[in-house]
Amino acid sequence: MRVLHLLDPAVLRATDYRRRTLALVDHLRAQGVHTVHLAGPDRIADAAPLPDQVDGRQVYRTALPACPGWLPRSCAAALPPVVLALRLRQLLRWTRPDLIHAHAASSSTVLAALGMLPLAGRRRVPLVAEAERRGAGRRPPAWERWALARAGALAAPSLEMRALLRSSRVGCRRIAVIPPPSDLAGTPCLDRRPKGLEGAPLLAYAGRLARDDGIDLLLAVLSTLRKRHPALRLVVAGGGLREDELAERIGASNARGYVVMTGTLSSQRAADVLPRADIAVFPALPGGAAELVPSRHLLNAMAQGCAIVASDIACHRELLVHGHSAMLFRAGSRSELGATLLRLLDQPERQRALGREAAARAAAEHSWSMTATRYRRLYEQVLAGQR
Repeated sequence: MRVLHLLDPAVLRATDYRRRTLALVDHLRAQGVHTVHLAGPDRIADAAPLPDQVDGRQVYRTALPACPGWLPRSCAAALPPVVLALRLRQLLRWTRPDLIHAHAASSSTVLAALGMLPLAGRRRVPLVAEAERRGAGRRPPAWERWALARAGALAAPSLEMRALLRSSRVGCRRIAVIPPPSDLAGTPCLDRRPKGLEGAPLLAYAGRLARDDGIDLLLAVLSTLRKRHPALRLVVAGGGLREDELAERIGASNARGYVVMTGTLSSQRAADVLPRADIAVFPALPGGAAELVPSRHLLNAMAQGCAIVASDIACHRELLVHGHSAMLFRAGSRSELGATLLRLLDQPERQRALGREAAARAAAEHSWSMTATRYRRLYEQVLAGQR
């Protein structure tokens, strides 16, 4: 089986997207899938020769020509997908893939891939498109639904996302649920206790600082927790537009000196913080984007054997089993979050048991090998339907 992977140009730079994409490609190749890689147009990389090597893998690039000054802005915006379409047509002739896999691509990239299918020869080349971020909290526009309906399959990261796509009437007959993997599944857990905090309970939060991710709820509960545990600390591994606002609020409260904000961290750096805490907290509110796409920080916390307290939103219920791999509380409830944390802080043995179960679940269900197996099976189903 030969699969042409249509990649975002971020794969050409040192990004989390590049690391995760290449990890998936490597595990697919280990399972016998021959892969070809095409990156979309990127002006930063235009000066390099085509094709090029990315961490030892050959990645074909798409050169974006200079846009003439007389060209209207609306036409200039359409230039990248047109150039990508031509490059894709060239690669289809050269490599003759059985299937195209569009990785979290923009809608224009998906449209370009679909537009080139009739030009691949006498047979059509089916397309598998990742549905991550598509329809998150909104109804996809008509032209996007038209494009996605012509894919052989969509890969959704959660049951909730699949339900939303179906309710949005995207029209694709096959929508498979492929949960995102953990970057650290199966890796040894880190030393848990930072120096100097051996006797102080420690909570950790990793993620965005948006209101629908629940950081305000966690900060509101902190004063109640410190009445029973005066030495309690909280590490917030996150950043963004609200970072200064929250830092100012914390500095003016009685939590000053007990809350540390690290700023924005990558998934792997945040994974260094999470296991050192007694409890990792993920208090996302219902109705937000976090309900559709599982947090990679949560997956890494599972893989590192953290004791997890999380809200009972849809994607958390898919990943975690209450009382076995985590403690879930009613999303948005300040009193239930506080009561759950207090009970768990008083039970160190319970924390370790939850962490062991979470790590075992991550290793069994959310490894790169398992994700590659799910994609390979989806490829086989799409090709069988094509035949």
